[in-house]
Amino acid sequence: KAGGGAPVQDDFVSLFPGKKVYGTEAGTFAKVYGLTPESEPAVWHGSIQPGSYLENVALDADGRVDFFDRSHTENSRAVISAADIPGMIYPAEVEEADFVLILNRNASIIPAVARLTPDQAAAYFMLGETTGTSAGGKAEAGKFLRVPGTNPFFAYRHEWQANRFRDLLDGTDMEVFLLNTGRVGGVDGDERSAKVTPAISAAIVAAIAHGGIDWETDPDFGYQVAASVPGVEDGGVL
Repeated sequence: KAGGGAPVQDDFVSLFPGKKVYGTEAGTFAKVYGLTPESEPAVWHGSIQPGSYLENVALDADGRVDFFDRSHTENSRAVISAADIPGMIYPAEVEEADFVLILNRNASIIPAVARLTPDQAAAYFMLGETTGTSAGGKAEAGKFLRVPGTNPFFAYRHEWQANRFRDLLDGTDMEVFLLNTGRVGGVDGDERSAKVTPAISAAIVAAIAHGGIDWETDPDFGYQVAASVPGVEDGGVL
């Protein structure tokens, strides 16, 4: 809901020629470990509604949910109906997409946001960096993984989805941005690193939607990085 926007969809959003988007869900399947009303207010509100389903979420002795209990796993989730998410609109009501955000959960040199050319967008779309969770077992939790493109939801050759994504960008003014939702400069516990918090990501998305980011070209990687973002004190994340 960054910048006064409305939540629309979780997974399975389809992009078609002409910037048209479609969705298939009437709700969301959200990670809730560490959830607070301040960190993600819409998800918090939805998670505590009577109609929501909680998975791997502990209850205290008084029957209250404890989103910080990880005695079994950090991979706790909530299945939330769209009707229980404040301000959520259905995908059919979205006319077209103006920009695409490629999420990249990293802990090295990827900045909190970068603006990509169409060719760069296709490449980073396929790099698909993320961090494993306990859903894949203890051995996968915290491990940096590469998941090309939309896998596991695309059943064909990897290069087909990369080329298709590149083709969809042709002839449109749709911009593509890379967002690191992890850390910059090192893993948790490294004093040189900085966490990209949900509040920082929200401010970046709002600035992308409404303008106000000052861009400069990174001399090493060629993409554009933010010199400044309204509402974000750099702290090493840009």
